[in-house]
Amino acid sequence: MRKHHWMRMARQAALVVICYGLVVLAVVITTIIRSELRIWGGSMALPVYAELESRAHLRTYVRNIFGDPLPYAVVQIGGRVVQADNTGFVEVTNLRPGRYQMDVLAGGYQPITLEVQLEDGINSPVIKYDTGLWPEEFLVDFHIYYSSDQRLLGLTGFANGSSEPLYIARAILRSPQGEVITDLLHEHNGFAYYADFSSKIEVVNEPQKALKWPPKTWQPAEFPSIPGFFRAGLYTLEVHYGTLKEHEKGEYRIFQVTDHLDYELTGNPHSTDLY
Repeated sequence: MRKHHWMRMARQAALVVICYGLVVLAVVITTIIRSELRIWGGSMALPVYAELESRAHLRTYVRNIFGDPLPYAVVQIGGRVVQADNTGFVEVTNLRPGRYQMDVLAGGYQPITLEVQLEDGINSPVIKYDTGLWPEEFLVDFHIYYSSDQRLLGLTGFANGSSEPLYIARAILRSPQGEVITDLLHEHNGFAYYADFSSKIEVVNEPQKALKWPPKTWQPAEFPSIPGFFRAGLYTLEVHYGTLKEHEKGEYRIFQVTDHLDYELTGNPHSTDLY
């Protein structure tokens, strides 16, 4: 009897030890699983619920004050330096939304700094006309067309980017063969035509007739239509201009700009698909 009693006690003790071990093992396993769940939840939940960071993208054209594109201009913004393509188009991607100083540079033009606000998504700040680049000294705008009723049409503008007045004595339009078609100032009452645009633009007659173009002034204009038959090709506008001393001596510099005669009117030559 005593032997059976001790055997029964031993089995009960072993059963208690086994049960205790199972409980401890369950607690350990539960603790490990909970820890793993916290780690997994911390690392995996953040990418799922965190908001994607906003990004701004700049896409625009660099142009001068007349609206003509400036190929290969350079834009500096947000610590990035990007060069425009041959159409003046520039793109800067992945900028943080916010306010920036944007520096714009191009050969022959005065650098400018613009304050721009970039929002999330695509931004196209306007860089032309009043926000466009000024020439270092003198600039001529020239675009030529041919109408269906056989008239030569065009745009001609002048800009003085210097700090002193400039004197414009001639604006000679030449054919692709170099022949003189007309002088847009000495014919068609051109001097008075440009002077009427602004009280700041004067006509002087001594020592020779010229437009006195004030500093930091630009003025686009259409020149009077010229009837006749004109062939396609490169037409040249030859502008004679100079400083006061050069004007007094009758010694002028020559600025030449060319444009291909377009038989189809295409609207504003200073616009693109972007703006």
